[in-house]
Amino acid sequence: MQSNKSITYWLILISTSLLLVFSGVLYLQFHHSRLLSGTVQYNESNVSWNIFQLQSEALRFNNALYTAVLDPSSIDMNKLRLRHDIFYSRVDTVTFNPASEQLLNGTAYLTIIKSTYDFLESIDPYFGESYRKPLDREAMLAILQQLVPLQEKLNDLSLASVHQSGLHAENRAAEVQRQIAISTRLILFQLVLTLLFFYIVVRQIKQLQASREDLSKVANYDPLTSLPNRRLFLDRLEQELKKVHRTKDHLALLFLDLDNFKDINDTLGHEVGDLLLQEAARRLRKCVRESDTVSRLGGDEFTIILSDMASTENVAGISEAILKTLSDPFELDGREGFVSASIGITFYPDDADDVNSLLKNADQAMYVAKERGRNRFHYFTASMQEAAQTKMHLVNDLRSALAKKEFQLHYQPIVELTTGIVHKAEVLLRWKHPLRGIISPLEFIPAAEETGLIIDIGNWVFHEAACQAQRWRQQYQSSFQLSVNTSPLQLRADTNSFESWRSSLKSLELPGNAIAIEITESLLMDASFAKRLVAIHAMGVEVSLDDFGTGYSSMSYLKKFDIDYLKIDKSFVANLQQGSSDLAICEAVIVMAHKLGIMVIAEGIETLEQRNLLNAMGCDFGQGYLFSYPVPATAFEKLFESRPKPLTVTDQK
Repeated sequence: MQSNKSITYWLILISTSLLLVFSGVLYLQFHHSRLLSGTVQYNESNVSWNIFQLQSEALRFNNALYTAVLDPSSIDMNKLRLRHDIFYSRVDTVTFNPASEQLLNGTAYLTIIKSTYDFLESIDPYFGESYRKPLDREAMLAILQQLVPLQEKLNDLSLASVHQSGLHAENRAAEVQRQIAISTRLILFQLVLTLLFFYIVVRQIKQLQASREDLSKVANYDPLTSLPNRRLFLDRLEQELKKVHRTKDHLALLFLDLDNFKDINDTLGHEVGDLLLQEAARRLRKCVRESDTVSRLGGDEFTIILSDMASTENVAGISEAILKTLSDPFELDGREGFVSASIGITFYPDDADDVNSLLKNADQAMYVAKERGRNRFHYFTASMQEAAQTKMHLVNDLRSALAKKEFQLHYQPIVELTTGIVHKAEVLLRWKHPLRGIISPLEFIPAAEETGLIIDIGNWVFHEAACQAQRWRQQYQSSFQLSVNTSPLQLRADTNSFESWRSSLKSLELPGNAIAIEITESLLMDASFAKRLVAIHAMGVEVSLDDFGTGYSSMSYLKKFDIDYLKIDKSFVANLQQGSSDLAICEAVIVMAHKLGIMVIAEGIETLEQRNLLNAMGCDFGQGYLFSYPVPATAFEKLFESRPKPLTVTDQK
């Protein structure tokens, strides 16, 4: 296929080249014709003849004047004026011919013409129309004295014109020969290219005829696994539906996705991943009949068409066999790899009666299998369709929620445990839907992240929090800080979040430490996060590690990254009491964080006992329902206004 594409590319290139060459030849021939016409446009013999006529008229004028001098009584002024006018017209004829100057370039042509005009101007009083002086013998002798040397110059000019005509004739002949030679070479070049073009065309036709079967395979089969690709799969599914519709049987469509395949690619490399896909395809083919279709849609996604089924009971056995065979170890270039599979199953005509609906149903069922633990299969149900519709409506409403100003920010105090002073708060996003009311962030945040809307929403939250922090710092506490939850998607290198944050801080003239962003532990495992963390600290923004202890990070990550705050997850605080394992964990985290220069915030404090235990362990800050529920900005401001500054928990309780 690649060879045919290459040949087609070269054919297009050569065809274009031929067109350009043919156009170039025509242009060159036109250009050379113009050059040749430039040498031929002025007729050498015509110029020479005009100069000869000018010389002759000068002689006739001379003879007429000389005759009048010898016999003054026979002066015929009409005849003299006629000779003068003809001489004058001959001078104009030579001068107004552009070829004259071109032909006589390098001679005294211009000087002689100027002398001639000067002579005619000097005798104009005798022969002009407006003013005539008497022409006596002395005047005619004076005119003859000027005319004789002028005749000699015109004679020399006539000889020069004859000489120049000969030179130009030779140049023109040479130019014609050169043009003929160039045209001949170009025509030969055209002929060679044309023959080459036809040779390649014939060669391509032969190759296309020879590789027709290969082209069909490339168009319909996956090159890595040799399984039918999406195109052939859709065609076969369409045909099987028509056949099953006639026979009144059932058809099952299985949508299969390999679990943890990305880990294989990331740890062992894409070449090993390709080997795993090839082996998985081989195992899948062994689990079904030859009449069934196993195809690869792309990546680690496979589909299986089970047709001619009298009942649907056998599908479970086939699915279990697939899960078992895929769970066996894969020998991958001397190394072992392990994957499992999640399978979604849908039936025709029970669940749907067209290709697109069956694919959608199987895909939804597969995702349910993944959500329920993977390495399992799941049948499509109508509730899945309802859930998908609900999610679709949620996403559609979410796209316009920001523009319609449906989002609100609530604030939960973060308390300094030793003093009870509140000079920090966490910003929490709320969505007030016009029909459904308040929608939980647990419901809409995943949808926002999945669609990418979280970028714009997160930047809006940052800007609104910055504005709120500026107001409260000016009105209540100059060091007040707001902590903003940040999606990992916002911290990707290809988003404009950093620039948006920087712009917000600059426009408000707000120092960066007025804001702290909360990140999850998973971000610490991103190799490129270190550079982004440097950019965050460059703005002065502080970083808080949220839900510590529930993710995958290790102590080495805390040592590697510059973290300002560490938040102990509420799951460790909920059962905090003397002698509990949670107490030991919290104490160890606090000691470790302080050794690393990190301040600690405990989440989920609901009782005085929890607060006192954490305070005794040296925990810096606390947050939870003991102090306050998340409240809107107006309610939070009442906490400021109802007591002397700074705001303290003891005043509030």
